[in-house]
Amino acid sequence: MTRFFFEGHTYEFVAAPRTWQDASTYAQAQGGHLAAITSASENNAIIQAALADASLISSAPTANDGGGAKYLWLGATDVVVEGRFAWVTGESFSLYSAWASGPQGREPDDFGGAQDALAMALEAYPRPSGGIGSAGLWNDVNERNSLSFVIEYDEMRGTDASETIQAGAGADTVRGLAGDDTISGGGGLDYLRGDEGNDSLVGGSGFDDANGNMGNDTVSTGAGEDYCVGGKDNDSLSGGADYDLVYGNLGDDTCNGDDGDDIVRGGQGNDVVNGGNGNDFVSGDKGDDTMTGGAGADVFHTFGEAGIDRVTDFNLAQGDRVQLDPGTVFTLSQVGADTVINMTGGGQMTLLGIQLSSLTGNWIFGA
Repeated sequence: MTRFFFEGHTYEFVAAPRTWQDASTYAQAQGGHLAAITSASENNAIIQAALADASLISSAPTANDGGGAKYLWLGATDVVVEGRFAWVTGESFSLYSAWASGPQGREPDDFGGAQDALAMALEAYPRPSGGIGSAGLWNDVNERNSLSFVIEYDEMRGTDASETIQAGAGADTVRGLAGDDTISGGGGLDYLRGDEGNDSLVGGSGFDDANGNMGNDTVSTGAGEDYCVGGKDNDSLSGGADYDLVYGNLGDDTCNGDDGDDIVRGGQGNDVVNGGNGNDFVSGDKGDDTMTGGAGADVFHTFGEAGIDRVTDFNLAQGDRVQLDPGTVFTLSQVGADTVINMTGGGQMTLLGIQLSSLTGNWIFGA
C-alpha cells in the first residue's frame, strides 16, 4: 500500500479489490474513510500519485460498466437520492467535481439504472480509444464492482517503519505510529504524537501539543505556548520560548522549560527538572529528582510522597519559594550546608547550599 501526504491529510492506495461498501467499511476500520475530494489540487494530487504507483496500476481491476477501464473507489454515492451524490464525510459535494464528459457521453449517467457509486478513472474510457473520460476524471459505476480504492486520513500518519514527517504551515495532526520517527510541526497549531518507537518531535512557531508517547523520545516544541510531554520511558524535553507546560510523565526524564514562565513537571521516575529563564513552577512529582529553577522567581513544589528531591539553585533574593500540598506535615533542619525539608510520607526536599537561618518571610507555603 502506497501512502502520500497532501495539505495535512494522508492518502493510502489499497490495490486489493473490494465492493464500494466493503471498501468503505475497511477504510473506516483503519481510522479513515474513502477519499472525499473537494478541490482540483486534491484531485490532481491523488491521480498523479496513483499513476506513479506502477504496482497499483498494473493490478487494478476494471469495471465492465465503466467502459472496461481501471478505477479507484472514492467516498461518495447517490444511493439515497438518485443523481444527488454525497460524500461519506458530510462535506458539500458542490465544492468541486470532476465528472467526465466527451463526444460519446457525459457522467454521471446511471447507465442501466444501477450505477450509484463514485470512482476515479485510472485510464481513458471506454477502452481502448476513449471518448468519454480520461485518467483522473470521475464516473458513476455499479457499487458491486470489485475495485481498488483510496483511503483518506484526516491527519498525517506514518507506518510501522521509521519515517520523516514534515507538517505544513496550517493546523496539522501528525501521528508517527511505530518506528523511530522524526516529526516536524511547521507553523500553525499542531498536534504531534510520536506513538511507539524512539521519536524526535520538533514543534514550530505556533501552539504545539507534542507527546512522544512510548519510547525514549526527544521533544522540542520551539517558540509559542506549547504542551511538551514525554509520555512513557526516558525522554528529553525542551519547551522553548514563551509559556510552556513541560511534563515528563513516566520514566527518568530530562525536562527543560527554557525561556518564559513555565510549568515544568517530572512525573514519575527520577527526573532532572529545569525551569530555565522566567518565573517557573518546578515540580519533580514522584521519584528522586534534581530541580533547578534558573533565573527568575521560581516555585519549587513538593509533597509527602514526592521522593527525595534536590534543589540546586534556591535563591530567596530572586523570589524563589517552596510550595507544599495542603495538609503536608513537615519539619525543617540544617544538615551541613543545606536546608532540609522532611515530610510525613517520606518525602524530602534539600535546598543545596542554603542556610535555614537566612530563610525569612513566606518562603515556604501551602501546607
